[in-house]
Amino acid sequence: MKIAVCVKQVPDSETRISLAAPAAKLDQTGFTRVLNPYDAYAVEEAVRIKEARGGEITAITVGPETVKETLKKDCLAVGCDKAIIINDPALAEADEAAIAEVLCAALRKDAYDLVLFGIKAIDDDSGQVGILVAEKLGLPHVSTVTKLELGDGRLTAHREIEGGKEIVDCPLPAVLTCQKGLNEPRLPSLPNIMKAGMKPMQVVTCADLGIAPPTSLVQVKQYSPPPARGTCRLVGGDDAAAAARELARVLNEEAKVI
Repeated sequence: MKIAVCVKQVPDSETRISLAAPAAKLDQTGFTRVLNPYDAYAVEEAVRIKEARGGEITAITVGPETVKETLKKDCLAVGCDKAIIINDPALAEADEAAIAEVLCAALRKDAYDLVLFGIKAIDDDSGQVGILVAEKLGLPHVSTVTKLELGDGRLTAHREIEGGKEIVDCPLPAVLTCQKGLNEPRLPSLPNIMKAGMKPMQVVTCADLGIAPPTSLVQVKQYSPPPARGTCRLVGGDDAAAAARELARVLNEEAKVI
């Protein structure tokens, strides 16, 4: 089975953002970057499928040269067989639709039985790229997958929906977006990290894929810090009933929220 796992390098969730005033761009020079946590579930599921059924896993990403270390440690060292990096300056500010178009061009270069994504990236939180890729490739897709069973040319996926779970049956090839709970991602060992350096890692541009850099439909105009917190007024006293009446009066007459 040939599996593609599309991943993204994102700022660590503990990274501090320095933004004193509204600005057109963020200063990202001090950001620590890691594999998108939701993508780790996609990588782990691909590796488990390969261990059970055999096959080959290709990790694919759009990003700069610095993404190599993340691919090596968090993809190749845990079981992916090779990696493709789409590194093109024209994609520096690309939106989700443009990224999906570029990933489709890379995916069309081979015949994959299964394409896996994380449900979303923690930097933009949009959750669009995996589904856009499926639509552009004309493949069935299942999102928010928490359990996966593979059969002969078909799959059964359990997915989260509001208030319950849904079980979906669909043919292969297909595109899935993976949610927390699908598995427990493994940690890379030091020997495997060292061996990962010997695995193929191809760097390509849009021209290499036979496409022009897609035009982004969305542009971020401004980043703004959150508004400063207001002062806190405490309503206290030994008489709980009187304090409750005073709180209700303040909320009604002064804050006007009830």
